[in-house]
Amino acid sequence: MLLELNDVSKSFGGVAALTGVSFGVKQGEVFGVIGPNGAGKTTLLDCLLGDKLVTSGQVSIQGLPVTSSKLDYSRSYLPQENVIVQKLKVKELIRLFGNMTALETVLTGMHCRTGSGFLSSFLKTKRQRIEEERCRGIAYEFLKLVGLEADAEEVATSLPYGKQRRLEIARALATHPQLILLDEPAAGMNDSETEVLRQLIGKIRDLGITVVVIEHAMELMMNICDRLVVLNFGKKIAEGTPQEIQNNEAVIEAYLGKEEV
Repeated sequence: MLLELNDVSKSFGGVAALTGVSFGVKQGEVFGVIGPNGAGKTTLLDCLLGDKLVTSGQVSIQGLPVTSSKLDYSRSYLPQENVIVQKLKVKELIRLFGNMTALETVLTGMHCRTGSGFLSSFLKTKRQRIEEERCRGIAYEFLKLVGLEADAEEVATSLPYGKQRRLEIARALATHPQLILLDEPAAGMNDSETEVLRQLIGKIRDLGITVVVIEHAMELMMNICDRLVVLNFGKKIAEGTPQEIQNNEAVIEAYLGKEEV
């Protein structure tokens, strides 16, 4: 398993937000986390990144425990293996763009992977110029992957909302992550934008990148996820394929309520 949770619990002042949650995510799959409002999904995601330390249990990536108490939301490095995790969240997107073009935005994601040093960058050596041209070409390919190649020179903040979401995903992909965590990626999108997002997540999976999605849009989740886990009141109530989840009585009751006799 690339990502594993083993009996994870998290409490705030004696109030349990998560209780004994366990599951594993395989390399290269799209794994979904769903549940009604207040089910503990956001707390779970924060625990995955180490932004909130678990009260008990363990979160691990490639067998290495996530122990940092403050990992950066947009680009987090786990020591030892240099595994990159990307978390994308609606409220954190716009502040990343500034007045940069779409291409420049993707280039910021590639900064950690460039080969030239500070002195080369400062002096604008031939090596640095070659490196910059190489990076621009790669960044353009990421824009093409998310369908934004025609917007490469557009100011990022001038793009429609749906395109801004895809641009942020392109920036995340530019870091060459093994795992991407998507927190409500379809929030605020219309039907056509959501369909584009669905296709894009499929492309990311085809690249061999593992994707964990937390989302309220059930139709999207049932169409993109290989497997899902369902939370309710901080506890895991089901895990399985989309079809298994759709037919699970506990899941139906959590979303629709128990039918009165």
